Amino acid sequence: MKINLRQKKVIHTLKGALKLDDDTYRAVLAGYGVASSVELSYSLAEKLIDDLAAKAQAVGVWEKRRKGQTRTLADDDQSRKIRALWLELHQEGKVRDPSEKALAGYLYRMEKVSALQFCSAEVKRSFTEKLKKWLAREDKI
Repeated sequence: MKINLRQKKVIHTLKGALKLDDDTYRAVLAGYGVASSVELSYSLAEKLIDDLAAKAQAVGVWEKRRKGQTRTLADDDQSRKIRALWLELHQEGKVRDPSEKALAGYLYRMEKVSALQFCSAEVKRSFTEKLKKWLAREDKI
């Protein structure tokens, strides 16, 4: 069975998320024994998707969602700063769950926006300041 349209779309979305130039992308495909994604079998396409998604998750530009759905994460400087503050809050014991899903939930409660990629620069700035204040607060029991 050959690659299907959904797989092809996901592969090219991941290519964009990882910012792969054509030469690098062709080298990745060559590792699977093909010159073009249309030459991939269904199972090889799934393996390529899994490999690219793992790389994208590792560099923080991709989030795996329920039932294999994925989405590209915001990767601008403000979003990276917000994620760094969120992880620092987790390390300080002020946040239990360091996941992107938990961050999105808190963002929605505070700013009424469902994910960082949908925030304006002003909302991101405001949210960053709220996280900084939370981090600086001394928790008194």
